[in-house]
Amino acid sequence: MKTEDLQEVSRDAQRALEQERDRCMDRIAELDGYLKVFECIDDLRSENEHLKEELKSMREMYEEEKGLRTKLEMELNETKKLAVGVVNKTSQEALEKALRKFVNKSKQKRIEKRTAVKETVLELIIANNITLPEDLMQTIESLDDVQPEAKVVNVSGNYNDIHDNKTVNG
Repeated sequence: MKTEDLQEVSRDAQRALEQERDRCMDRIAELDGYLKVFECIDDLRSENEHLKEELKSMREMYEEEKGLRTKLEMELNETKKLAVGVVNKTSQEALEKALRKFVNKSKQKRIEKRTAVKETVLELIIANNITLPEDLMQTIESLDDVQPEAKVVNVSGNYNDIHDNKTVNG
């Protein structure tokens, strides 16, 4: 063979190898893509499992809350029945006195409790067709009004103190 022929065969073989290498590189890139897809599938599966566990936990919490709500509604209904029974057995004057005391004590509670007390007392009054004095009704109606927070005054440094003897001590 001649040198030129050898060079031609060598170039053809080199081109064929380069083409084969390019095909292999393309195939590797394709396989890498498939591997990334499988990694994403694994990540999604893991996230799905986590979400299933979270959903199960939330369902359990929901069922507990539902049971608690049912229990509280039953207790509230029993309390209302008891209150109606007490009203029916109590004189108007004693009832007014008890309601006034209860409402006045309730003024010091949080807004949520005051609102619940107001609703309960009004339901009691309406259910039993009770007429109360105007001042007591106004007190009941204003139970759920927002009350301003108590102001705290701090005194520091020197100050004058006036006692019963009307003199100033410093």
